[in-house]
Amino acid sequence: MSSKLLFASCAIAAVATARAEFVEPVVTGDVAFLETFSGGLGSWSGSKDAKYNGIPSVVTAKHTEDLGLFVDTEARHYGVSSVLAAPFDPADGLVVQYEATTQDGLECGGAYLKFLNTEEKEFSVDTLDGDSPYALMFGPDRCGGTDKVHVIFRHASPAGVFTEKHLASPPRMPNDKLPHLYHLAITAKGDVTVKIDGEAVFEGSLHDEHVFEPPFSPPAEIDDAADTKPGDWIDDPQMDDQDSVKPTDWDEDAPSSIPDDDAEKPEGWLDDEPLQLEDPSAAQPTDWDQDEDGTWEAPIVSNPKCDAAPGCGEWPRPTKYNPDYKGKWYAPRVDNPLYKGEWSPRKIANPEHYVDATPLASIGKIGAVALEVWTMSSGLVIDNVLVAQNDVAAKEMEQVWRPKFDAIKAIVEAEEMAKSAEEAKPEEPGFAARVKDSVAGGLFAIANVMPGAVRDKATAFVTTLSESAVSLFAFVALVLLVALLSLSSLFGGKDDATPATETKKAVGKKKKTDEPTPDDKETELEEEEETDEEPLKSPSTRKRAARKA
Repeated sequence: MSSKLLFASCAIAAVATARAEFVEPVVTGDVAFLETFSGGLGSWSGSKDAKYNGIPSVVTAKHTEDLGLFVDTEARHYGVSSVLAAPFDPADGLVVQYEATTQDGLECGGAYLKFLNTEEKEFSVDTLDGDSPYALMFGPDRCGGTDKVHVIFRHASPAGVFTEKHLASPPRMPNDKLPHLYHLAITAKGDVTVKIDGEAVFEGSLHDEHVFEPPFSPPAEIDDAADTKPGDWIDDPQMDDQDSVKPTDWDEDAPSSIPDDDAEKPEGWLDDEPLQLEDPSAAQPTDWDQDEDGTWEAPIVSNPKCDAAPGCGEWPRPTKYNPDYKGKWYAPRVDNPLYKGEWSPRKIANPEHYVDATPLASIGKIGAVALEVWTMSSGLVIDNVLVAQNDVAAKEMEQVWRPKFDAIKAIVEAEEMAKSAEEAKPEEPGFAARVKDSVAGGLFAIANVMPGAVRDKATAFVTTLSESAVSLFAFVALVLLVALLSLSSLFGGKDDATPATETKKAVGKKKKTDEPTPDDKETELEEEEETDEEPLKSPSTRKRAARKA
């Protein structure tokens, strides 16, 4: 056993029962909501809406003793939520954080949470649906071309109109099966930080017009939709030089390559020898019938003389680059004196413009947290959901998450190493493969005892056959069938002659001891008739005889 395989076996044994030790979180920072699922579903309850056919549960996550909210079935809608003890106002700062593990991977589905605005519309866990208004939607989502960590706010304008504000350049979600920590923090000043596993993957500001799409404060000016580019507007900075003409010696038809007149035909080139010819060693089979089989033609093989020579047939003169080649002529480009620059529509005052100095005050109060997703992947585990005004408790929860992540990562890496070592083991050939190799070996042995060119052709034929077990077995079956038919045609008639001979001997003995009887005379006549019949013929002889008849 190789050292790598031995290590893999030890790794398999080591991870078979390995689990990350569970540590009950203890936080000192103020929190508006913290759910560890250590006591089961607790205040979390599923929606009564018939759309949500997925039944969430709380289970021990893989490779750990930690409990989490579990999505166990693919191709289902899940809707489960929990109400905060009191609505939380994010105006002075907002921190949300939770763990998400995609134990079976995530091909198509959401793993995000919605932080619901329960003041905009009356809410209960029983009535949760896709239209339940949220203040924030945060977390990973993957399906088709979508692979991102959403940060979406529902923001109210001064007129009370809600608009979704999407992070313009969201980070990608990790692509593995480990428990990842998703963290979003917004300060009262509007500074935004997104972290994954404690590392910042995005930093920006709610007040930057390029960070969210559309921006929290609409621009003061917008393009005039009624403005159009004038027909005489020149937006090409260069133009063809109208004064330039094609040089008289410019030949656009000159080829890019020409025959190399300095090249010489290699010594020994066989001009009169074809590259291929009829196999001189082949002969028409003795049983070939031109009427039935057509005109026999010898197989075509490579000319052996060409193999030893530089080449055969007409010598192709090589080509070289044509120094006179210039290609198609184009007028040179010069600055366009009529160029006015790139056109853009004129700006007009934006009737929807306003400045929101405190965007978080306009997203509403958070009164509930919900997992409202559709997924084509099972195995999602949500844990340690946190809502707070600052990051004190979030940092404490990160200290709980880190050792769990490291332990599970080590277990998963050991499993993957063991799996790779197992897959690297050479596969034992199956029964059919062993039979195929034995048959091919026998055919190669037969081919090797054949003379010269026949041996080479036979070896090449067997090599081609051995590439496919079906072809090899079919060929062997065909050879056996032909052999059996040949034996049957050559010896099949002797079974009928044998009784006659034995009868004749018996009659002879009888003549020595007994007097002839009428039955004896009849038997002798039958024997004489059998002697006068035609001898047995081979299949080919019978075939020709039938044709002549």
